[in-house]
Amino acid sequence: MIAFKSIKLRNWKNFGNVTATLSDRIFVIGANASGKSNFLDSFRFLKDVATDGLQKAVKARGGIEKIRNLNARNPSYVEISVILQELNDGKTTDWQYILQFNYAGGSQGKRDTNISLEKIIKDGEIIKERRYNDSGEDYLSKQFTLLEQPAINGSFRPIYEGFRNISYVNIIPQLIRESDSFIPSNAAEDFYGRNLLETISATPERTRNSRLNVINKVLKMAVPQFSNLSFIPDEKGRPHLQVKYNHFRPQGAYQREDQFSDGTLRLFGIIWAILDGEGLMLLEEPELYLHSEIVKQLPMFIANAQKLKNGGKRQVIISSHSYDLLNTDTIALDEIILLKQGKEDTTIEAADELESVNVKIQAGYTPADAVIPQVAPEGIRDGQLSLFEFN
Repeated sequence: MIAFKSIKLRNWKNFGNVTATLSDRIFVIGANASGKSNFLDSFRFLKDVATDGLQKAVKARGGIEKIRNLNARNPSYVEISVILQELNDGKTTDWQYILQFNYAGGSQGKRDTNISLEKIIKDGEIIKERRYNDSGEDYLSKQFTLLEQPAINGSFRPIYEGFRNISYVNIIPQLIRESDSFIPSNAAEDFYGRNLLETISATPERTRNSRLNVINKVLKMAVPQFSNLSFIPDEKGRPHLQVKYNHFRPQGAYQREDQFSDGTLRLFGIIWAILDGEGLMLLEEPELYLHSEIVKQLPMFIANAQKLKNGGKRQVIISSHSYDLLNTDTIALDEIILLKQGKEDTTIEAADELESVNVKIQAGYTPADAVIPQVAPEGIRDGQLSLFEFN
């Protein structure tokens, strides 16, 4: 098992030079356009580098022109640096991976990417380091990381595996409902739940039933009439979710996923994703489609699902700007980081290091009351901004 302990971003999109400390569960809180998605994308970028290579990862984001902070000066390179901790048979190993990259030659829009620095540190000792001007490096070798080469990365394979196991989840209920068009997919990843039923179908029956039992208990807390969650094929052999709703009819009524509410499907998909797989999971705005009272319970649902992972918790990073999500006493301040927009870039602050936030928590306020005002658009709480003022 490997967990991310911190990340440093330099000239990455709207982040100039920031560092964030990470725990098993982190809530990334910020206003609209503050950079929440860009923060999550830095982890997805590391996964893409390990899976597809640096050049493809950069081009998939529109080239360095789209990645590098518009206000980058000197140094102008883009840097992502992470500290990880590996736990294996009770032994802890600390790792650090540093990657700096910049323009190579080529015309606008066709430029390749050169590695300025790549460094790998194990328990405080540098085991690999290469720089742009190292002897023996030619034009081509500077475009490939050590990380993406299995023949080379054996001595730091845990970093490689940690990056490859990163997953991104943003469940879209409408896609899950398309069960009538169930077609096995060759896609490497399913960010939005399009192939959730396919994934469940491919899961060994014993594991599948165990997870469905857990999800049934969680969903019953959110929807009291909900019971008997199961996974069954229809007359054509296509897989479906089925649940019994207890209501005024003595025997209740059964429904399939195409009749589930958006919130029920999204919550189901989120919990299944936490239980299904290893490594860091990126969860974007989980409050979408959910009733405010359910949103308040989400942190507890996520924490309970994390505890069920064999060998330790699955690390989850959650982005949000929802008051309801933080309106609970089940989130600690050291699990919250704040994104604040400045004139040139976005900064990151740890909630537990802000005196004004700590004062409110000590006075009995929830994290929502203590934190949300910190990231609200400037002037909106003072009545300076109004949706009704168009002139």
